[in-house]
Amino acid sequence: MNNGRCSIPTVAVLLGILCIFSSGSVYSGRTERIIALPELESPRQIVVEKGRVYFIDRRNVVVYNLSDGRFLKKIGKLGQGPGEFNGGPERLSVLGDRLIVQDLLSFECFNLEGIYTGRIKEPDLIAFYPFLPVGRNFVGFPMLRNDDGSLAGPSGRIYDSNLKLKRKFFGELPAFPPPPPPAGSAKPWGRSDKLLIRDYGDYTVYEDRIYVADSSGGFSISVFDENGILLREIKHSFDKVKVPKSFVDEVVKEWKASRDWQTYYSHVNPVVPKYFPALIDFKINTGRICALTAAKKDDLYEIIVMDLEGKILGREFRFPLQPNFEMPFFNGFKYDIEGNKLVWFDYNDAKETYELHIR
Repeated sequence: MNNGRCSIPTVAVLLGILCIFSSGSVYSGRTERIIALPELESPRQIVVEKGRVYFIDRRNVVVYNLSDGRFLKKIGKLGQGPGEFNGGPERLSVLGDRLIVQDLLSFECFNLEGIYTGRIKEPDLIAFYPFLPVGRNFVGFPMLRNDDGSLAGPSGRIYDSNLKLKRKFFGELPAFPPPPPPAGSAKPWGRSDKLLIRDYGDYTVYEDRIYVADSSGGFSISVFDENGILLREIKHSFDKVKVPKSFVDEVVKEWKASRDWQTYYSHVNPVVPKYFPALIDFKINTGRICALTAAKKDDLYEIIVMDLEGKILGREFRFPLQPNFEMPFFNGFKYDIEGNKLVWFDYNDAKETYELHIR
C-alpha cells in the first residue's frame, strides 16, 4: 500500500456476475431455495463470488455463504475513517480477490475477507457509475457540469495511474430521469410528459477490456482496450418487443396508489415508445457475456449468452424478476449468477424480512 492508494493487480478485472450457461435449459426442473436474511436492513445490490454472497446494505457490506445461506460477517460501517462509508455504500465491484465499494466521493477497497486495503479518490464527479482500474489505467463515466451548471450525461474517460485525464473515449450514455419534487411541494404546474421506458447504458471491465452497452444503438456492446481504443462492436439483430397497453395501465395504477400521487404523478402524462429497448442489462465473467432482454415467455425474461467476440451461444427464458424500464441501469443490482445458480433477493412482507432466492 503506497500513498493511500488501493493495491489492485493489472490482470483480469472482474465486475458483476459469473455467467456459465449452456444452450440448454439448465434451470429447468430445479427447485428453488429461499433463505431468510434477518441481518439485512435495506439492501441495494447483490454480488455472488466464489461461493459467497455480498450485499450492499444501508450501512455496510453484509456477507453470507451461498451453499447454506449462513451469515458470515459485515464489512465496513458508517463514518469518515479508513474503510468507513461517509454516505453509506452505493455499489460493489469485485476485481480479482478484492472488493471495491463505491462511497460518495471515493472507493473503499477490501480483500474478500473484508480486510481494508486502501482508498481510491475520484478525479471527477462520478455519479452512479463505478470508477475502475483497467490495465495500467482507470476508467470512469463522470457526469460533469455544463457551463450553465446542469449535469451533462455520463461520458467515458480514461485516466492514467496518477488519475490524470488521458483521453475521452465514449459519448454520453442514456441519461437518468430527473428526481420528483420534494414531498409536500405545493407549487402547482402544468402537466408534463414522463417517459416510462428509457434506453439502457452501463459498462464493465473484464480482462483489461472495457465493455460498454448502449441500447440507444439497438443491441450494441462496444469493446475498448485499456487506452479507450475501439476494438470491435458487438451488434445483433433482434425481434422488437412491442410495449402493451397493459404495461401503461399497471404503471398508472401504481402511481395512483403512491403517496406522491397528488404532488407529482397527477401532474404528468405517461409516455412510452412503441417498443422496449433491445438490451436492459448485461454482465461478463468466465469468458461469457450475459445480456438481459425485454422478451418474455411464461413470466420469465430472456437472457442471451455470448462469447467475448459476441457470438451467440444460447438463449433462454429464465430471468424471474420484473425489470425496471424507467431506470434500467438498476436491473443488475437485484440478481447475480454463480455457476448454474441464479441468485436474487426480495422482501417477504408477511415475514417482514429480506430473503435470498437460489434457483
